[in-house]
Amino acid sequence: MKLMSRHILWMAPVFCLVLTLGACQRKAGADTPSGADGTVTLVLNTEVLGAPRSGADDGFPDEEKMETLRIVILHADGTVEYNRLLDFGAGLQTACTQLVKVREAETKAVYLIANEASVPGLDNMELDGFAAGDAGFGEKVGNLSFVPDYAGPSIPMSAMYEVEVGQASKECRFYLVRAATKFTFRFKNMRSGPVTVNSIAVSDIAGHTYLMPRKKSPTMRFREADGSESELFWITWLKRVSDESQRNPDDRELADKRGWIMDYDIPAGTLSDRVTVPAPDNFRVAGFAYDMGVPKPGTAVYPAFYLPESKSLKAPGGNPDGEQAYTMTFRLTDDNNMEQVFSRPFGNLKALFRNTHVVVDATFQEKEVQVDVIPYSEVILEPEFGL
Repeated sequence: MKLMSRHILWMAPVFCLVLTLGACQRKAGADTPSGADGTVTLVLNTEVLGAPRSGADDGFPDEEKMETLRIVILHADGTVEYNRLLDFGAGLQTACTQLVKVREAETKAVYLIANEASVPGLDNMELDGFAAGDAGFGEKVGNLSFVPDYAGPSIPMSAMYEVEVGQASKECRFYLVRAATKFTFRFKNMRSGPVTVNSIAVSDIAGHTYLMPRKKSPTMRFREADGSESELFWITWLKRVSDESQRNPDDRELADKRGWIMDYDIPAGTLSDRVTVPAPDNFRVAGFAYDMGVPKPGTAVYPAFYLPESKSLKAPGGNPDGEQAYTMTFRLTDDNNMEQVFSRPFGNLKALFRNTHVVVDATFQEKEVQVDVIPYSEVILEPEFGL
């Protein structure tokens, strides 16, 4: 019994806009006139990174949608100018448009926090206490780390953008980044008997995570088609790479070509350990069979699960932003009721920054490894694996 290849992908941002209900149902163009009182209107279009291209929610898991969205805008001196929590109730959203009047002629920090009730330390509406003119909001959320419980209804998401505000109203497009990584395991069984998957473990995973991304450099370099290089805000970089992958879904070298996000911090002093995710009861991958003479391997998809972003360095004590290494462990039971344990490295998973989606394809065979690569409409990283 061996394992087949796996590939890793970034959850891809998209440009579709779905207007939400209630407070988010208003629209305005970028030519909205400024107010006579020295204010201008910001049109804030906020989307979940990786929302479906069509803008529809079909196939997008509820836990990755917005149950709430807090928008906080800070003056250039760091004091609060605007603080509002939008509550979508049962109408979970992947995108929202909000109009906000702000004072003109300064650089403002726009904080976006979705699903704050899932964050210990924010689950009692602590951020409501920051009124206009208050200081300390950026420090509060920027330094907040917590032990995540992704079994809750909604995964925390966040982002911070700096916006230059002049005398004309302005339209902005922002993307929320999950404060989590996602793992999907898909199994194919070429053996004659069924295989029961008892659990999957991943190591080494950090025990705490920051609410806000702690990327050290705000930019990433992107090589353009003409050979020139652009310096892009890192979330914009993710979108550009995603767009490229959608145009070239079979490009298996795109990840190494574009690079990895490695220059980020995890909470100081946090311990890393193996995280075991038990399988649902009787999670079995049926054996190989013939259906009307057509060969039919057994297949099953493990329920997707989420883990904190981590930093398990391949060379501990070396470059703190160097290449990383992770291990997966399967605990299985075969059709003879014999338990087996298989551990394998995650190949070329060089970093585990937030919003990474790791997809593992594993095939159970008697004597050989068969590699199948299924194109995705998102960034595909195809490592060598299992041999």
